[in-house]
Amino acid sequence: MSNIPLCTMMLLAAAVGFAFPARSEPLGVGTVSDARFQAAPDTDFVYDLSYFATKYDSAEAWKTRADALRQQVLASAGLLPFPDKTPLHPVVFGSLDRGDYIVEKVYLQSYPGVFVTGNLYRPKGEGPFPGVLNPHGHWNAGRLEDSSDCSVAGRCINFAKQGYVAFSYDMVGFVDAKQISHSLSGRRENLWGISLGGLQTWNSIRALDFLESLPYVDKSRIACTGASGGGTQTFLLSAIDDRVKVCAPVNMISVSMQGGCGCENMPNLRIDTNNVELGALMAPRPMI
Repeated sequence: MSNIPLCTMMLLAAAVGFAFPARSEPLGVGTVSDARFQAAPDTDFVYDLSYFATKYDSAEAWKTRADALRQQVLASAGLLPFPDKTPLHPVVFGSLDRGDYIVEKVYLQSYPGVFVTGNLYRPKGEGPFPGVLNPHGHWNAGRLEDSSDCSVAGRCINFAKQGYVAFSYDMVGFVDAKQISHSLSGRRENLWGISLGGLQTWNSIRALDFLESLPYVDKSRIACTGASGGGTQTFLLSAIDDRVKVCAPVNMISVSMQGGCGCENMPNLRIDTNNVELGALMAPRPMI
């Protein structure tokens, strides 16, 4: 602007004044809300529960909302349209007899050449036994964590001793699943709808496929439970896959913390929603 003569600037100002005369009364456009002056939700955004009051006031309104939310979860995970399920090619090996239960090593392919790894804990006998998926959280040792904070193996041993078949599988980038980094992200991945959370959600679906394929598992009685990041995986899987008959997501359904890792924050997942509403997608199946 410093290179424009002052007289030219004055002429331009006058022209603008004639083109857009001053108004003595406000334009009839109603209230204008500028998003730049609003708090942008992040992983630690605290939601007001009254936010949901205008969303639904009947069971039918909730069902309509729930259907839309399930589509939102699938879309954010890059699973809309839903991919073809390719052969799992599961391998179960290294069986250890622990007296009243058995532990085995497992790997399977969620996509061709993409491996899901874990351990299977099962009671002795032909069954059929109920099955429990066990996604783990961001523990240093992953599914092998055995500390005062968490013992994933201890939980699964407990399940097996009670007569459940428990499958504990690795998050992407943990323990035996180092094929892909837990920091999977980038502009190219975003362009193609590929995300860390999306891949983990798909791995959970395929882990459920594996669990219900076992001849000694009762596919009508399958549960899912996990804590921290495993809690997020639990309620996301339960939201979109009704084969989960009961679930227990631990420590991750609240109005004040939405998950601190990329694996819990798929692109556009929480647009106009949060973990409380996403967790409610389990209804009417029981959740604890």
